[in-house]
Amino acid sequence: MHLVSKYRFDIQALRGIAVLAVVLFHANDRYFTNGYLGVDVFFVISGFVVSPLIMRIYTNNSNNRLQGILLFYRKRIYRLAPALAFTLILSVLIIFITLNPSDHERFAKQGIATLLLLGNIGAYKFSGNYFSGNPNLLVHTWSLSVEEQIYLILPLILFFVFYKRIFSKSRIIFLYLFTTLVSLVLYVFPQILQNVYSKMGIQIAAQFAFYSPFSRIWQFTLGGLAYLFVSRINYKRYRFTNKSQFLLSLALIILLFSPTKFFLTSTIQSILLSIFVFLILILNCFESLPLFLSKILVWFGYRSYSIYLLHWPLIYMAKYSQLLEIRNENSRTFQVTVALIITIILGSASYSIIENKFRLNSMNNKSHLMSLKKILLATFIIPLSGFLLLYGGIKQQYWGLDRNIPTPAFASFLDAKCARDSESGPPCIYAKSKAERTALLIGDSHAGALSQAFIDATKKSNWNAVVWVHSGCQIQFQKSSMDSLTNSCININLQMKDWVIKNNPNLIIISQFVRDTSNQNELRSSISELKSLVPNILLIENNPIFPDGKDFMVSRPIFMKPYIPPKSYLKSLMDIKDSSASNDLARWASDNGLDTMNLEPLFCKFGRCNRYSQKGWLYMDRDHLSVEGANLTIPQLSSYMARL
Repeated sequence: MHLVSKYRFDIQALRGIAVLAVVLFHANDRYFTNGYLGVDVFFVISGFVVSPLIMRIYTNNSNNRLQGILLFYRKRIYRLAPALAFTLILSVLIIFITLNPSDHERFAKQGIATLLLLGNIGAYKFSGNYFSGNPNLLVHTWSLSVEEQIYLILPLILFFVFYKRIFSKSRIIFLYLFTTLVSLVLYVFPQILQNVYSKMGIQIAAQFAFYSPFSRIWQFTLGGLAYLFVSRINYKRYRFTNKSQFLLSLALIILLFSPTKFFLTSTIQSILLSIFVFLILILNCFESLPLFLSKILVWFGYRSYSIYLLHWPLIYMAKYSQLLEIRNENSRTFQVTVALIITIILGSASYSIIENKFRLNSMNNKSHLMSLKKILLATFIIPLSGFLLLYGGIKQQYWGLDRNIPTPAFASFLDAKCARDSESGPPCIYAKSKAERTALLIGDSHAGALSQAFIDATKKSNWNAVVWVHSGCQIQFQKSSMDSLTNSCININLQMKDWVIKNNPNLIIISQFVRDTSNQNELRSSISELKSLVPNILLIENNPIFPDGKDFMVSRPIFMKPYIPPKSYLKSLMDIKDSSASNDLARWASDNGLDTMNLEPLFCKFGRCNRYSQKGWLYMDRDHLSVEGANLTIPQLSSYMARL
């Protein structure tokens, strides 16, 4: 089989487009809403570029294929590891110096996962949804881990497929086609593997599919098929006009850089874009770009790997570091702009000084074993030591350097065997022997904060306790055009309602933080629906809301002066906007025969509201109770259940 070796400068231009899209997305995701799809472009390009390197191992019919695989791994290490190590070491410094210690443990775990080629698993576990409001400094390394996993596994699969067999073009095409179709099905219908994922501790198949190599390898093999197609026609193009090639390139650019969200789902957009890249690679569409534009994109393309690695740690620091806050956290344009400039400068330096140097060394076979040991030491041990120092340091409050007040434990996290705050269920059940009645606690994270106090109260009253909580999710059974609830939120509520119908609890306690922007019509409708299913409903009103939420229990970088929070506030200074909305809901509940519980008297007396006692802080932020604060509700909850 003839393997084409002609260098394709247009591929570097395509890489340049992809990295610019991703960088701009992270800089401003509200404007460059589809820029994240640049990662999909990288996957297809990788398949096009790396597939011939893998196939070359098997074109030689000698018995040195295993040696060829090892040589391929060695070159991948030289290609990827040094620049990654530089980024991770820089990230350790960024985390320690500029970011809040409350996030250090999560970032350290993500860094260690990345070093172990499991950055995609870490992204799922420590960040969850890629588009959530809980960003991670190293979440972008998920795509690198997916590629590394493919590079590791695919040559071994081919080794067994062609074991003692002559390399066959028809076999490799069949394997790539089969892999593309199966992986694409898993990408579009991730629930197929839900049972398998559940056994691995993965509860949301659709979310994990975004990070999974099984759901992503189709893009790599699609790029490989593009290479096979090009090599088969020996670079002779079909009769496509320059206009057609231009339209394909334009469609790709519009899809990546359009400020408008298209009506297509992200999955369909990803598939469509991958097809565009497949056709662009076959037709060399980017060869016809204007020379000045081509030079710029090719320049970025050569440096795309280093720029991609460095951009998100620097942009994250610019967006979220309190140390770099100039005006307020909603106005960081200047910091982000500076971060983009530094990204390009550092990325170019990393490409010239690190990437090129080690790439040339990988071609030198002299003393390669010793060089490989040194590079593994430098690229693994040094960054690993940095992340372990972060992980251990935060446990010890950095031996006195971290002067932030330790945040009290969140009650939802107290049970290691069951996730009380879950996006998928099932509920956490705490049965008591000889108990004949069951109480169910539902709601958002405020219900989670009350969960341990609720469980303790049911024990005192000899009730079974069931906790089913979902942070940020209003109790609502149908989606309304007036709110922004996710489909997963509606689904978990419907599962909860089905559980209520099947198990018929005696009491449902609702702890739902009511905001002035909450859709009360849908909330009231859903509560009424639950009232028709069970004999007793107790609605817990908002607890008092303190006014310094921007600073209270918000950890600051260790080189910033810590915030010393007041232990109490005048009642007249407390937040009343959301409290008024909660009072409106409570009045409606009382008028409709529902029981309510007002927590304000537990914290506010004689014109002041307290959030500290001899046992410690009663709040863990402006509105969530700590375990100690929630414990104040136990007598009231026990007394209420005793009366039923």
